[in-house]
Amino acid sequence: MKKLFIPAYSLKSPERAVKRALRLLKGYKTIGIITTAQHINQISMVKRILEREGHNVIEGGQILGCNIESAKKIENSVDVFLYIGSGRFHPLGVAYATRKPVITANPLSDFADTISKEEILQLKRKRRARILRAYNANVFGILVSLKNGQFNLERAFQIKDRMERAGRRAFIFAGSEINNDNILPFRVEAWVNTACPRIVDDYFDKPVLNEGEIDILIE
Repeated sequence: MKKLFIPAYSLKSPERAVKRALRLLKGYKTIGIITTAQHINQISMVKRILEREGHNVIEGGQILGCNIESAKKIENSVDVFLYIGSGRFHPLGVAYATRKPVITANPLSDFADTISKEEILQLKRKRRARILRAYNANVFGILVSLKNGQFNLERAFQIKDRMERAGRRAFIFAGSEINNDNILPFRVEAWVNTACPRIVDDYFDKPVLNEGEIDILIE
């Protein structure tokens, strides 16, 4: 079945939120702008506001929950990231992966704040707890989503090969909806997620790791 994807941009201007973020950006010379698809068309406006205040600006572009490569590619060239959008998931992921300060400017609430060290520490604790729960597992299920943008079958086979070479048993499971009820009947001891990384924050009876977390298990 063919599908048509139509961009749906936010009609809410980020100007007020960005101006409130300026006080948090004092002391930083070079700022990297990152955002989601809803606000990607507003980056030029944000850049002009920041440049008028004397900042150097690098456009990182769009980030996804599953992919923050646009932030990673500029991390060594910026002092801080400014995230345009709502929610904590995306900017927290950037702060964790790059170890750079992340300021958020939310156009929907006109609010600006900083991703705190406590938020990052809490994310690290959750990650450590998942890894410890899965550490002694010998039978793994590798989860593949059939949803557009999340389908990573080739990556799943690569993970399967790595785990088997490390002496673990691994099987691939694919489906449109990945949740505890759907995977509960299978006799595996832990799961590896290749779909949206948010999935691991849902409730599961068995530990579910994101693919980047298995390195500790099979090193």
